[in-house]
Amino acid sequence: MDIRKDKRGFSLVELIIAMAIMAVFAGAIIGGLSYINAGKTKKASAKLNNEITSIQTATMTKKGVTYLYIYRTSDGIFSSTGKATDDTDGDGVPDGYKSRSDLDAALTAGKISQTKLCDSSVKITGSEAGASATSLTESNMLKLGYSKGTGSFIYSNDGTVTSGKKMTEMPFYNKIELSGKEKFTIQMVKTTGKHFVTQN
Repeated sequence: MDIRKDKRGFSLVELIIAMAIMAVFAGAIIGGLSYINAGKTKKASAKLNNEITSIQTATMTKKGVTYLYIYRTSDGIFSSTGKATDDTDGDGVPDGYKSRSDLDAALTAGKISQTKLCDSSVKITGSEAGASATSLTESNMLKLGYSKGTGSFIYSNDGTVTSGKKMTEMPFYNKIELSGKEKFTIQMVKTTGKHFVTQN
């Protein structure tokens, strides 16, 4: 029989089998993407936890205080570290960058470098016990720092300082939550400087 002249189409059974195979492939692809997205959040929380350890070590072994800044841009979530030595509010603790605009200016000038934690699909919030959370946006940041003398946390907040207060008197965010397909929390103990990751 000449195949070129064969005008028959697919049978119903063949069509159902083809659709079933396509459904299996689609399910595998969607499942794979979900696994990848879940991995992003876990990887970002582990990387951020390691960076917190790094600034503690830097502060204890070098001059000044090394702060960690976490911020969002249109390209994703980033972190930067910067050493501070100036104390303008008189609380005995070097200030570091107090606003997102100051941080952005330092990045533009090349004073500090940045590390990408994850893409913008991950949501990051900082909060203190019993208070509402502050979500990371393209206009704010989270800032963490350690005490040089004791190794405890001296600051974990959004960088701002209320008029008439010292930086060390600001509310302390004792947890940073990273939410994607899965949710991870970095718990921080102010008095001891300890921090650890938990999965919610």
